[in-house]
Amino acid sequence: MIKAIALENVWLNFSDETKAAFKKNKAYQFQFKKEEELTESDFMETEVLVGLPKPDLLAKYKNLKWLQLLSAGTNGYTQGANFPQEVVLTNATGTYGLTISEHLLTMAFVLLRKFDLYQKQQEKEIWENIGQIQSIYGSTVLVHGLGDIGSHFAQKIQALGGHVIAVKRTVYGDEEFADEVYAETDLDKVLPRADIIASSVPGTHETYKLFNQEKFDLMKENAIFLNVGRGTNVDLEALCDALESKKIAGAGIDVTDPEPLPKGHRAWHTERLLITPHASGGYTLPETWRRFMKILKKNLDAYANGKELTNIVDMKTGYKRNAHK
Repeated sequence: MIKAIALENVWLNFSDETKAAFKKNKAYQFQFKKEEELTESDFMETEVLVGLPKPDLLAKYKNLKWLQLLSAGTNGYTQGANFPQEVVLTNATGTYGLTISEHLLTMAFVLLRKFDLYQKQQEKEIWENIGQIQSIYGSTVLVHGLGDIGSHFAQKIQALGGHVIAVKRTVYGDEEFADEVYAETDLDKVLPRADIIASSVPGTHETYKLFNQEKFDLMKENAIFLNVGRGTNVDLEALCDALESKKIAGAGIDVTDPEPLPKGHRAWHTERLLITPHASGGYTLPETWRRFMKILKKNLDAYANGKELTNIVDMKTGYKRNAHK
């Protein structure tokens, strides 16, 4: 039997029935443990690991062949030099597109219709029409990253009458839900056209502080900037400067650098900056968990039968192998 361990950040979401079903799988000897409860025999014998283990502990697993992450993001594993070369890494791409795209859309509506300003007025008991607003209908929306999240968001934008410009690593010509498609190298060329910029790309060496003062200077004064990728992709000080100087109209971020965002940071009090605490994904939406379980079960069956796994990560890029993003 294949020894497999699901770490606490996975099995906390399991019902008793789900745990029982996994334990009945004849191909696997499944255990559910907290990382601090792992024994020397666990490190010696475990072949399959499911969850978000501490990257610096991976070297202790002497028989590990496959790590299934709970997240779509992989930068904590792919950017370190110590990830075991013999271990196959798979992520949870396909799990979060629905919930995170809805989070993006909510942030966009709040900022376009100035609900953030009306909320402040309500707190002060002020009854006053703030004035002109914007609509997604007829707007140009730059979708930065056309993976699972970006594709879901682009589809929703098109349904609402927006014009989608997609910017991605590689252009293949068969991209769905995009009216125009450009390579990453063309980002500066299309930024000045966008009313909304929504970025969902992972954190890599290439995307580190990609959105800096120069990028914000290229944006329209009415532009809305949204980021649900990684906090390291944005120069937060430059974003605060752009908002305070009104170079852009508003921003919504679900990720920050540093993270958690420290108390006292200027971003907390920057006007027209919406901040959520890395809450766009996770498993607060039941459908998200169902989608992850579908991927996990498919991969467990594939591994037990010697077939190729879904969502294998390219360790050089941090993306799912052969992903059209």
